[in-house]
Amino acid sequence: MIRAKLHSLNRKFTILLAWLLVAGLLGSAAVKAAGGSGTFALSGSLNTARYQHTATLLTNGNVLVTGGLGVNEYSDSLASAELYNPSTGKWAVTDTMSVGRTGHTATLLENGQVLVAGGSQYAVNCYDTAELYNPATGEWTLTGNMTQTRCYHSATLLPNGEVLVSGGVNSLYSTTDTNTIIASEIYNPATGTWTATGSLNVSRAESATILLKNGEVLTVGGYNNTGDDNPDTYLTSAELFNTSTGKWSLTSSLTGTIGLPATPGLLTNGDVLIANAAQFYNPTTATWTATGALPTISWPPTKASLLVNGNVLGTGGECKSSKDYNCGGAPTAIAFLYSFSGNSWSETGAMNYPRFSHTMTLLSSGKVLVAGGYYDPERADLSPLAATELYTP
Repeated sequence: MIRAKLHSLNRKFTILLAWLLVAGLLGSAAVKAAGGSGTFALSGSLNTARYQHTATLLTNGNVLVTGGLGVNEYSDSLASAELYNPSTGKWAVTDTMSVGRTGHTATLLENGQVLVAGGSQYAVNCYDTAELYNPATGEWTLTGNMTQTRCYHSATLLPNGEVLVSGGVNSLYSTTDTNTIIASEIYNPATGTWTATGSLNVSRAESATILLKNGEVLTVGGYNNTGDDNPDTYLTSAELFNTSTGKWSLTSSLTGTIGLPATPGLLTNGDVLIANAAQFYNPTTATWTATGALPTISWPPTKASLLVNGNVLGTGGECKSSKDYNCGGAPTAIAFLYSFSGNSWSETGAMNYPRFSHTMTLLSSGKVLVAGGYYDPERADLSPLAATELYTP
């Protein structure tokens, strides 16, 4: 397994248990496929089963999926890309990236193109390369290289149209020690070049990073590794990037650590929800507050998507109760809704498949597209998913 999965799935399960989970869920898929309110309905399948990929909503309403890992994690990562058409519910292969990438980022630019940066092939050092996807032509072109190699970093579109990249690791399962990165840099779409900016106070990878309504960038959690065979340290610290000064400053820390990976959600009032920490950050007071308790049948979800009604959909947790098909810690199909007005969680319709390392994309219709991922916690290389589904709020 690759590094990103080991952080959140280091408990051991049996292959038999995972297959029983899948069998139980498939038996109920026909009922859930109707697609009513609060349910998941199966949609078209990816041309290539994958996990740890990216998904980007384009300005034309289609969804671009790039890279990730496929049927064998011990082979190279994927260079292929696909487009989802919400009107037809089908996926179509588009132009291939210059290299296979996992642990990369994909950012929609103001000009409608998508910037993909960094990532790695399996068992080699991370890339410093970046490339642009043009939806008008369906083609990829190389752009300027980053100032250093990065995997599992964060990328944030700034108010001025530039892209802030921070943190990550410099290698992935290479012959050298993997070290988390403290440096940050900014991509200028007008020139296609990268420029170093202020460094993080704490080096971190797989942090939850998001642009706040006040124009600052919040990054929280992740893990830190100083190399020399030192164990990873899960972080509670959080930092703010000031776009005017180009500097990071520490803000208040989470109570407890975040499971990895974590997807932050910007609430309608400007607060930031970290679903799998069950806490939200108030930028005005610079404080963290616990949400209502999650149902005890599952570990917190790692993926979150803000819905048009202001609530948040969470998926991608791990089950821990006999109620959830007696799966005992495998990826779960259960989904949760966070109520913004009630500051509380409730269970919503289950996905047709249990998933981890999948993507969630809010479509212009208000539905949420769930794509890819894997369902077997012990052998992800044998169980990537091609199936996709739509959640109707």
